[in-house]
Amino acid sequence: MKRLFTITTILIIALLAAACNGNKVADLANVPTPTPLPTPIVPEKPVYTVERGTVVNALVFNGRVSPVVEEQLAFGREGTVKTVYATQGDTVKMGDVLAELDITDLERAVQEAEVALKTAEFNLEKARLEHTETLIKAEIDMQKEALNAQKAALEQASSPLTSKQLALQSAQDGVAAAANAYQQALNDGNADQGYVDSLARSLEQAEQQLMTAEAEYNDQVRALGAAGVEAQIKELDNILARMAYEKLLQGIDPSYEIEVSKAQAALEEAQGKLANAKLVAPFDGRVLSVNIKRGSQVQAFKAVIVVAQVDALELTANLNATDLAELSVGQPASIQLRNRPEATLTGAIRTLPYPYGGGSGSGADNNEEKVARISIDQDVALTLGELAKVTITLEEKEDVLWLPPAAIRRFQGRRFVVVQDGVAQRRVDVRIGIESEDRVEILEGLDEGQVVIGE
Repeated sequence: MKRLFTITTILIIALLAAACNGNKVADLANVPTPTPLPTPIVPEKPVYTVERGTVVNALVFNGRVSPVVEEQLAFGREGTVKTVYATQGDTVKMGDVLAELDITDLERAVQEAEVALKTAEFNLEKARLEHTETLIKAEIDMQKEALNAQKAALEQASSPLTSKQLALQSAQDGVAAAANAYQQALNDGNADQGYVDSLARSLEQAEQQLMTAEAEYNDQVRALGAAGVEAQIKELDNILARMAYEKLLQGIDPSYEIEVSKAQAALEEAQGKLANAKLVAPFDGRVLSVNIKRGSQVQAFKAVIVVAQVDALELTANLNATDLAELSVGQPASIQLRNRPEATLTGAIRTLPYPYGGGSGSGADNNEEKVARISIDQDVALTLGELAKVTITLEEKEDVLWLPPAAIRRFQGRRFVVVQDGVAQRRVDVRIGIESEDRVEILEGLDEGQVVIGE
């Protein structure tokens, strides 16, 4: 029984093994034939030949058609926008008000300053008129005093003192004659008494006349003394009048003119503040942009409106410092309009920003903007904002050796090429000159016709 079990077990194992081998054979029959891998293709390195020709180093950049004259307008003070009169695209005339802030208080200040100036000017004119009247009166008074002095001099020349002196002398002579006649009559014993008495009366009358002449003479002498003092007083008065006149000749009190100057300065200050609150077109042109509206809060000196003269256009280009350092004013330019590539225009660098343009002033011609401005020689119809490609030839050499930039290798500051020399290759150091996008000048290291292997 045990033996039978063993045989049965062996038969079952054999059958199972046969079944497994049959499945394995069937699976192997269904496996696809593998595709053989291709042999790797080794890429060929580019080959260049050293040629002789022209190498041009040019700076190429994009430009945009812009106005030659363009100004950014900004308020001179901060505030709230009251009115905006201009919109983008408007044609404006020089002096047109484009926008203004709330200026009620500024207008009132200007009016008050105008009134103050008119008042000061009125006071000045009034003072001038009064001064003129006073000066004329002083001149007349001085002329009168001069005439009175002339009159006194004439009167002094024919002074009554002389006649009084003559009358006194005559009276003295009369007394002497009467006394002498009376004394002779007394000495004459034969003289009639009546005659003697008449001579006595004549002597008495002569003495009375002498006393009167003496009194009148003394009165005249005292009068002349008082007149001399009075003349001295008048002379002092004349000196004071002359000093007052000369003072009048110096003009009116300067405080009147100072008040006018102060009032004028105050008015100009008020007008300046008012002008800072308005944006006015600086020239005839077109409004390019408006960045404010009614009620906007604006900062002082921040541009909000741009105005330009669109009848004169040029190209502008924003360039970095490296490119700007390669340029100079007056360099010729080749220009291709992007939407009209078939037409090639010419021009020149008109302005560059400081310090590349050599100026530091303000204004469009001095170019405060950080852009290069390129003029266009041809009179062509341009569209504001149109793009163009600008080419500036920086350096050009003819009949020189050159290779494409891809042929030059660099390693740790060295510049070299790999030269094909028969079946061998060797490294050769080169010294290069000017470089462009497609050509590099070879100064030393290679000869024309040599073959160079690229990377």
